[in-house]
Formats: sequence, C-alpha cells, structure tokens
Amino acid sequence: MTTTKILVTAALAAAVLAGCQSSRSSEPTASVRTEVATAPADLQLLCASEASTRLNVDAGNVLPVSSAQTAPNQYQVDLTLGDGNARCVVDNDANIISLERLTA
Repeated sequence: MTTTKILVTAALAAAVLAGCQSSRSSEPTASVRTEVATAPADLQLLCASEASTRLNVDAGNVLPVSSAQTAPNQYQVDLTLGDGNARCVVDNDANIISLERLTA
C-alpha cells in the first residue's frame, strides 16, 4: 500500500469515527414538568380549620385539595367544603390573609 493510500484510508477512518461520536451532553436537560412549592401541611390544616369556623361548615367536610406558593412567604390553599369550595391565603407565620367561599 502506498503512502498516499494509507493517508487517505486514515483520513476516511478518522472522518467516520468523528461522525460516530455522540452529541449527547453530560448536562441534564430541563424537564417539562416544573416544580411548584406547596403549602406546608400545618398551614393547609390551619386553613381548613378556619374555613370550618368562619364559614360554619362541619370540620369533617373541609379538606385542602391543592396549594401553591404565591409569594415568598405566602400560600394559596384551595379547599373543598362538601357543598362547595373555598380559597384561603395564609403566610408563613400562620396568619390568615383572606378566606372566601367560591361561587360555583
């Protein structure tokens, strides 16, 4: 084999190998799902208790069904009342900012 053929063969082999390299990055990719901070359990239960008292609903019928952080120290807690729904806004210091019965 001549030197030229060896160089051409080596160049072709290098090109083929370069094409086989993975383009994957070792960095993790961003997930479609986003993380949502939920209210701590004690604040959710506080909202449920306050809804029972303020809205005159049997405590056994008031359940927190979802929550989300709406500000750095504040959460919104959605409640089911058995016969309707309510929304509570509470802060990290367990202060009820607002509590309202939602209309259907």
